[in-house]
Amino acid sequence: MRDERHRLPLAAALTSAVLSFASCQKAPPPDPICTYEPLPDGARVAPDQGAIQIAAPTSDYFYVVDSDGKEVGHAKAGSSVAVKPGQYQVKLNRSAHSVSAKAKTLTRCAAGALFVSGTTDEYYYVVDSGGTDLAHAKVGTSLAFFPGRYDVKLNRTTQPAEVPAGGAFELKSGTLLVRGSTDEYYYALSGTGTELAHNKLGRPLAFLPGPLTVKVNGTSVPAQITAAAVAEVKTGALIVQGTTDEYYYVLSGTGTDLAHNKLGRPLSFVEGSYTLKVNSTTIAAKVEADRSNEYATGTLTAKGSGGDYYYVLDGVSGTELAHAKVGTPVALAAGKYSVRLGKEARPATVTAGQAAVVNW
Repeated sequence: MRDERHRLPLAAALTSAVLSFASCQKAPPPDPICTYEPLPDGARVAPDQGAIQIAAPTSDYFYVVDSDGKEVGHAKAGSSVAVKPGQYQVKLNRSAHSVSAKAKTLTRCAAGALFVSGTTDEYYYVVDSGGTDLAHAKVGTSLAFFPGRYDVKLNRTTQPAEVPAGGAFELKSGTLLVRGSTDEYYYALSGTGTELAHNKLGRPLAFLPGPLTVKVNGTSVPAQITAAAVAEVKTGALIVQGTTDEYYYVLSGTGTDLAHNKLGRPLSFVEGSYTLKVNSTTIAAKVEADRSNEYATGTLTAKGSGGDYYYVLDGVSGTELAHAKVGTPVALAAGKYSVRLGKEARPATVTAGQAAVVNW
């Protein structure tokens, strides 16, 4: 009887241990991107540990974090991190996936890659559905993420991307190239007028496909960005020649001031007709793609006595067009004018490229 009494507690203890072991080794929950297999021979993992491996088509690092948010290890994609059995969060370029680990077991999870192709030396950015920046890389290089939907931004243009498990998703960018002969900038705008990016004339910018507007010195033209193609916009230049240290202004057809520069220095615009303004005198001008069109002013100088300043008036209406100190020249468009010094006025003719002097 005594032997039977001792056997019963021993049998119960053995049963409890077996059940406890079976409970600890129960199968992990199903995971669409992870598989579970015995650790390979030669794995440097302690007997009571397992390992987590992330397979991805890049050499990015992944990080393993425990339930307390503490990092327990990291490795390059394709390598493994030894861990104790339990639940972990694995982070890959800030994308995250919950992973189960078992003793003597390799948990292998498949990530994917995102690739933005293009020809410029710029960066693209990957954000999640909440707009959080996850990672960025140069155009033409890949980033690894866990499978899912992401948004890709390139110079403030955006497109969605679906990263597959074990595969790659490619977005093809297009290139905008605005040509010009001056040392100036062009701007790319969205349909609502928001600036997307800018660069010097002759230097390219990459965008994701779609329409945009190109702006150069207050003039604009639409452009369509197509994947793996170059959208080229050609500007032309205007230059107003003169011998004085004054400015010329370029106006639109409605009289809006588009840009200004010193005489003798060029400005770029999209093709079209414009008005040049020099000291309230005007010249009709035309911009042609890939060409530099020159327009010449003449100068007018009043010399003599009768006042400190002289005034140049429209020969018909009498409207004041310019004024300067006696003896100082002013630049004007070719035409007939009236020069007033003190109370006396005299007629004057200005010829392009020549100097006219009115003596008192």
